[in-house]
Amino acid sequence: MDETTDPFARIRERLAELLPGYRLDPEPVSSTAQSQVFLAEDLRLHRRKVAVKVMAGYLSMHPGYRERFLREIQLTAGLEHPNVMYVITAAAPGDDLLFLVMPRAEDDLRRRLDRGPLDLAQTVDVVVQVARALDFAHDRGVVHRDVKPGNILFGPGGHVYLGDFGVAKGRGGKDLTVLGEYIGTRRYTAPEVFNAGAAERPAGAPEGAPATALERAGDVYSLGAVLYHCLAGRRPLDDLDDSGAEQAQRAGDIGPVTAVRSDLPAAVDAVVAKAMHVDPAQRYGTCGELAHDLAQTVGVTEAGSALPILRDIQERLRTEARPGPAAAAAPRPALLSLLTALVALVLLAGVLLYTALGPDGGDGAGELAAGESASEEGPEPTAPPPVTGDEQVERRPVEGECATDDPDVFIVVACDSPLAAEYYYRIVVNPEDPNPSQPDHTDAAWLACGADGVTDFEYHWWDTADEEDVPWDPETGVVYYIMCYQELE
Repeated sequence: MDETTDPFARIRERLAELLPGYRLDPEPVSSTAQSQVFLAEDLRLHRRKVAVKVMAGYLSMHPGYRERFLREIQLTAGLEHPNVMYVITAAAPGDDLLFLVMPRAEDDLRRRLDRGPLDLAQTVDVVVQVARALDFAHDRGVVHRDVKPGNILFGPGGHVYLGDFGVAKGRGGKDLTVLGEYIGTRRYTAPEVFNAGAAERPAGAPEGAPATALERAGDVYSLGAVLYHCLAGRRPLDDLDDSGAEQAQRAGDIGPVTAVRSDLPAAVDAVVAKAMHVDPAQRYGTCGELAHDLAQTVGVTEAGSALPILRDIQERLRTEARPGPAAAAAPRPALLSLLTALVALVLLAGVLLYTALGPDGGDGAGELAAGESASEEGPEPTAPPPVTGDEQVERRPVEGECATDDPDVFIVVACDSPLAAEYYYRIVVNPEDPNPSQPDHTDAAWLACGADGVTDFEYHWWDTADEEDVPWDPETGVVYYIMCYQELE
C-alpha cells in the first residue's frame, strides 16, 4: 500500500529516524485524515512522557497544508504562557515529514465531558484558565478560532492547557484559510467566523499588535459554547442537525443552559447568552471579562470570599482521592489533617487568580477587579470558617487573613489579635516564573506578590513525577502556588 492510499504509510519509521532520542508507542493514540498523535518517551530526559503530532505524509508535500502546519508550530512556539500547550521540539522547515513534540496531557475536556457534565467549581476553574490563555494570545495578535473541548487539555493537578493552533491566525502573516473554507467546529464557532473564509486583516496592522475587538469576539463566543457544554453535559444545539444548528446560531436562539440542567443558578444563563450573542459587539469584550463575570455569578465576591462554589470544591475533594504535594520547598510542613482545606484553597485561588491579576497575570500589584457582589440574601460563607477574637484555627490562611509565626503549622487568628504575626495578602496559583531554575524562585515571587508590597513569601510545588521525597529539580518540579505575606510588628 503506497502513500496515495495510506496517508500514514511509514510514518512511524520516519519519525523514529527524525527523533532518535524518543521511543514511540507502536500505534497512534488518535488519528484524523490529516494528522496522527503518537505517545512517546524522551529517553534523554528521565523518560519524560510526550505526545508527537505528525502530519500525513502526502500532506507534508502539499505547499498549502505544509505552510499551515509550520505556521501552527510558529504560533505555538511564540506563545509562552502557562496555559498554552508548548512545543518541546518540532520539524525544521526543510524536513520531509512535519511534526511537533508536546508534553503529554493526562486528559482532555472532550473525554472528560463524555463522562458527564462538570460541577460549578470545575467549570469555573477550566474557563478561567482557558480565558487566560486566550487573552494572552489576543494581546499578541493571535486568534485561535477553534476553541472546543477537544483542544482543552489537562496536565497534573487540574492544570489546563489550550492547544491546537492549526487554524489560528496572527499578525505579520497571511491567513492560510481560503475563501469558502469552513473555520473551526460547528456549534462552538461563532457564525461570523465559521463561514468567514480568508477574512481581511486591518490594513497596516503591525506584527504583534493586539487583536481587534471583532477578532476577540469569535473566541469569546467559542469559550461561551465550551461553558455551556461543561454545565449542560452536551453541546449547544445538540438536538439539531448542522443546518438547523446554523439557523439557530444566526438567529441567536441558543436556549438557556438551565433548561437542560435545572439545578444551576439562573444567573448562569445570562453569562452564556452574552458570551454567545449573535452580535459580536454585544458579547464580552475579552475572554477575561467572561471568566470574571462567571466567577462573580457563581459565588466569588469582590473581596475574594467564596460562597457555594467552595462547598462544591470541598465536596469533590471528599469523594475524589488525589495525591497531595510531594514536598514543600518552604520549611513549614503542612499537617496531614489539613490537606483537604489546602487543596480546596489552591483550587479556589486558581479561580481567583485571573480576576485578581488580569489577562496577563499582571505585575501582582492589582486587586481583584471590580464586579457585581453576591446578594446579601444569598448563602453565607461556610468554609473556611471566619476567625474571631483570639480563636485559633489550624489550617492554611487564605488571602487577607493572618497567621501566627509557629514554624511547624499554620494557626489562623484574627488580624487584630496579639498572636497575629503575618498578614497573607495574596495567594497565586501556577505563577509565571521568568527564572524557573532559581532555587528560591525570588523572581516569580517578585512578580506574583508585587515588588512594592512583598516582604516575604513561601512557595509550594508538585513534582511532575508524582514521587514522594524527591528533591526539587527545575527539569521536573513545578512551582504550584506562592503565598505572599507581610510580617506584622
